[in-house]
Amino acid sequence: MAWRRRSTARTRIRRVIDWAAFILFAGGVTLFIAWLPQKQVTGDISFLDGDSIVLSGTEIRLYGIDAPEGRQTCQRANGADYQCGREASRALRNLARGKNITCSVITKDRYARNVSKCKAGNVDLNHEMVRLGWAIAYRSHSQDYARAEAEARTAKRGVWQGRFKRPQDWRHERATAATTTRDKPQPD
Repeated sequence: MAWRRRSTARTRIRRVIDWAAFILFAGGVTLFIAWLPQKQVTGDISFLDGDSIVLSGTEIRLYGIDAPEGRQTCQRANGADYQCGREASRALRNLARGKNITCSVITKDRYARNVSKCKAGNVDLNHEMVRLGWAIAYRSHSQDYARAEAEARTAKRGVWQGRFKRPQDWRHERATAATTTRDKPQPD
């Protein structure tokens, strides 16, 4: 009986050692992967909107930010409507114009686009778009640009100069309206 108790204690100790070794190994693999260079995309650029580009034929969504959609309108402080989606796209175009663009791929989104942090020369495009107020920090994906958003909001830059709908809310409203219209019975 005493032999059996020692054997059970040894088995438990062995299990703890095995789990600790596994956790250390998994942590080491995770650190190794994090140190590997991220895939980078460079090349000719075209602009889809204020947070999406095509770089050498690869569609890229800027990581951690959400800009007004191309057809989205906002209101200035005086209440006048303006095409904030076009302004956001123009701001991104101006930031990138004539510069070498490099994007580090973070992940892929549900549309198979590369979600990336992009630079135009030494300028962090993601950060600058939020700092200038032409994109908001997409907090459900990242907290990286929350400070830049607070700065833009305080300075009333870009969309913060008046009233606007958050781009994700604007998209959701359009999708809901399209579904409602499609599902309505048509008169005979």
